[in-house]
Amino acid sequence: MPPLIVQRLLISGEDHRHARHSGYDPHAICRAIWRRATRRSREGASTIEQQIVRVITNRYENTILRKTREIMLAALVAEYFPKAILPIVYLCIGYYGWHMNGYSQACKRIGIQNENLTIENAAELVARLKYPEPKVAPKLRFHQIERRTRHLLKLYQKHSNDGTYEYDNSTPFRSRFQTKRFVGSPS
Repeated sequence: MPPLIVQRLLISGEDHRHARHSGYDPHAICRAIWRRATRRSREGASTIEQQIVRVITNRYENTILRKTREIMLAALVAEYFPKAILPIVYLCIGYYGWHMNGYSQACKRIGIQNENLTIENAAELVARLKYPEPKVAPKLRFHQIERRTRHLLKLYQKHSNDGTYEYDNSTPFRSRFQTKRFVGSPS
């Protein structure tokens, strides 16, 4: 299982509002649309839930229909699964590169063990989710991974002090479905 440091680096790099949305991040979606319209630049807006859906459904086409379905399914994932396990799920099924399907394969291929894991190693692993390592990687790809690693470490420092990770030490997440079942029941 991926250690907490790896989970937190994932949250920092991919979904820092993870604890505050219900499967999709309207703020990130609006920002991505605005930047696309005004700067013609592409920017990600996917949450961890959306990335889980994308990996499981194996749908990667760049269409509004796929994105809409992904958002709806991500909302269901957020509804029925505890927030605290979602980073673990994504890390365990994510694609890190050639012969690196999931956290265990990535660690094995790169030669990293949980017992000896440094924060730098953890950031290098998480960086590969954004920049998967191909079978024969050009220098540019390693430069991208290195740059992303440094960025993740900076984000981790920032988020360690601003409450981004508070949810993972809180009481277990209770879905709206579970809450509705107990509304009006005696305490």
